[in-house]
Amino acid sequence: MASEKVQRFLETMVPLARADMQKSGILASLTLAQEIIESGWLTSELAINANNPHGMKTQLSGNNWPGSTWNGDVYEKETAEQRKDGTYYTVVAPFRKYRTLQEAVADHSAYLAGAKKEDGSLRYPGIVGEKDAAKAIHIVAQGGYATSLSYEEKLLAKVKQYNLTQYDNVESEGGTMKEVKIMLDAGHYGKYNRSPAVPAYYESDFTFKFTNMLKAALEGYGFKVGTTRTDQAKDLGLTDRGKAAAGYDLFISIHSNAVGSGVNNSVDYPVAITMVNDDKVSIDEESKAVGEILAQVVAAAMGTSQAARTYTKLSANDRDGNGIKDDEYYGVLHGAKLVRVPGIILEHSFHTNAKAAAWLLVDSNLQAMAAAEAAALASYYGMRKQESQEPEQPQQPQQQETATWYRVRTSWDNAASQIGAYRVKDNAIKNCPEGYTVYGDNGAVIYSNKKEDQAATKWYRVRKSWNDAASQLGAYKVYDNAVNNCPAGYAVFNDKGEVLYRMTAACEYVVKTGDTLGEIAKKYATSVDKIVKDNKAKYPDITPNFIRTGWKLVIK
Repeated sequence: MASEKVQRFLETMVPLARADMQKSGILASLTLAQEIIESGWLTSELAINANNPHGMKTQLSGNNWPGSTWNGDVYEKETAEQRKDGTYYTVVAPFRKYRTLQEAVADHSAYLAGAKKEDGSLRYPGIVGEKDAAKAIHIVAQGGYATSLSYEEKLLAKVKQYNLTQYDNVESEGGTMKEVKIMLDAGHYGKYNRSPAVPAYYESDFTFKFTNMLKAALEGYGFKVGTTRTDQAKDLGLTDRGKAAAGYDLFISIHSNAVGSGVNNSVDYPVAITMVNDDKVSIDEESKAVGEILAQVVAAAMGTSQAARTYTKLSANDRDGNGIKDDEYYGVLHGAKLVRVPGIILEHSFHTNAKAAAWLLVDSNLQAMAAAEAAALASYYGMRKQESQEPEQPQQPQQQETATWYRVRTSWDNAASQIGAYRVKDNAIKNCPEGYTVYGDNGAVIYSNKKEDQAATKWYRVRKSWNDAASQLGAYKVYDNAVNNCPAGYAVFNDKGEVLYRMTAACEYVVKTGDTLGEIAKKYATSVDKIVKDNKAKYPDITPNFIRTGWKLVIK
């Protein structure tokens, strides 16, 4: 018979691990084994005082993985680390503090699923959807989750001793290990938003047709897909469409964009409008992560001349009545957030652009783009292509590219500067701004768009701030080119460092150890007082002289 300590642990953590497994695809047996080792059956200082049974530190893989549920609270304690020679040493380290154990489990799984190495590759590749406990444990150990040289052996021993794999089987309960539900929203009804450049194109026709194409493509990967519109001619309330996503994992509203009411062939970038940062941290970050992925997929599929963008838009009103102006401007995103579902508005280029509108009228183009978006979402959620019930068709031989990915960076070593990764070389070159280079696998230079700056020539530079030269995305001789390639959080500067144009959407800065508000304000060409004002609602403790490591500051 299990001890009282073991029984209490199993009663508390098994339901959380199993529920998380169905959403994240991380085996419950792995989650439970790590909790047993890391927390001593929930008796450790971290588990008791910080609801942290996994030993999750504040800084993990650059904190750049999506879906984190950590709100920035920190708990410091001594911890033993093991060197490669087997000897131990003690350090005082900052650990994550959670509000609930459920929050901790979700953050742990999000980390395993999305953490990346410095080169941009996944730290734990293949962990999502892995159904063999031994293989999953090996992936975690190889990824360097713990410094203990016997970590893999210890985890396997706990799995076998307590038969933890019994909690991996949820088939008998009518579920599958991973079910992901997506709600698709056709952005307009009837005959709405006619293209001034191509009169045959209506945004409403495109959104309804493409929504159904994307639905079919997603279902091919096993997604459960709902739609807000079954009747293309019927209007529906904005907020109600977002709220229709209740119980789903993601909400996507399908659109094409417009610049004014006339023809404008100079603007064609796809954009994903993602959720603003507020107290619902996890869905905001998942919205941003999915939006960044899908916007780039659209750019690659349509071959746009301008790179994909993302931005958020804050409502001027307190829409949910919580006393804080932290709500969505767009009704569909407001509705989705009310039911706590991450959502995006995905603009498929501009129908005021003749080339883009004509492209969107071709069904074969839309089918290919739907397939690409579905594949990207399947990769993000760890879904696999379902077995076809139709006779298998012979595959056509495909031309092999010389590189698996073509990455656009300022230099191969500066992975943080990467603004895109493409399967098609021409798409990478097309989206490579001045000052950047396209690299193949292993850092081979494919194309360079670097130009010498000439003091006697007038340049328009795109940077985060004038003093942050390393952030420069490009230098242009034509002002409009600089503006069109200026993403959220950046500005266009003249040769004197004066701001000529700023993309006003807010950006996010994660506070690191040693940061000061003065340094952050200088980096983003803003003031300490403005940063404090813009973040006071989210972080009441913030002052000009106090910030906390892990806080996610909004910079406007």
